[in-house]
Amino acid sequence: MLVFLEPLYAGGLDDVPRGSSCVVNAYSSNHDVIAAKETGTLKRLALHAVDAVGLVHAILLRVQVVVMPVKLLVLSGH
Repeated sequence: MLVFLEPLYAGGLDDVPRGSSCVVNAYSSNHDVIAAKETGTLKRLALHAVDAVGLVHAILLRVQVVVMPVKLLVLSGH
């Protein structure tokens, strides 16, 4: 899916260099739907999978943020 993001405030992208990219993590909260008695088993499994993928993606993004300075300052050879 392709999504176009817009800044929340006027001038919110003024300091972002042209051609740069960003990484976005979309969070979901399917707890109420999963807990509902009328939700079927397959839908529960699918929603659990969506939430699990979001959680793993969030963890990976945080690890990358922690590792980035080490890679840039220590391992780059500069």
